[in-house]
Amino acid sequence: MLATGEVRPVGLNGSYSVDVRLIATTSRPLPEDFNPGLAERIASTTVTIPPLRERSGDIPALARHLLQRLADHAGIRALSIGNDALAVLMRYGWPGNVRQLAGVLFRATLQCENSSLTAQDFPHIATQSRYTNRQTDFAPTMSEARSEQVLGGQPSVTLYSGDGHLRPLEEIEADIIRLAIGHYRGRMTEVARRLGIGRSTLYRKLGELGIDTAA
Repeated sequence: MLATGEVRPVGLNGSYSVDVRLIATTSRPLPEDFNPGLAERIASTTVTIPPLRERSGDIPALARHLLQRLADHAGIRALSIGNDALAVLMRYGWPGNVRQLAGVLFRATLQCENSSLTAQDFPHIATQSRYTNRQTDFAPTMSEARSEQVLGGQPSVTLYSGDGHLRPLEEIEADIIRLAIGHYRGRMTEVARRLGIGRSTLYRKLGELGIDTAA
């Protein structure tokens, strides 16, 4: 079907054309014995999304989006979230990525008796961030100054990691592109023009750097 765009229902002699788009996801590299023909078909466009612990600066916007989605689709009352709570969430390693964050917010929303979530609504996250020894659950290397800039909505790019060394060029470039997309409200032609690159180059970099423009 992927090769011809046609399907044949079981029990019928004829086939008919369908217009579909296939999105496949994986959390690990494909095994060596994976069907090479299928791998070629599904890998025409590849977007690599870094784990949540490597993009802690996205957590404030993501948390607010998830809370609004809970209110819209789960019938739960709409809650805001304070900067103290966001700072706790940004310090956590999130081994379960966005799905885990959504679950944590869901439970906190059900138990919250106020109109806004605070740091007190996430005591288990604060404790795990401080005392966990799991390799996949380390706290992100985000400095206090950087987290304050993110929470305050200040556009900035951090050149140094928490250990004082320069961050990889790809990470810095990704931050700059994200800032440009946010500043120009997703107008990709304007983003490309201001960055001095073509649209095709911009979209190629989005894929290479794993940048999700909807986040």
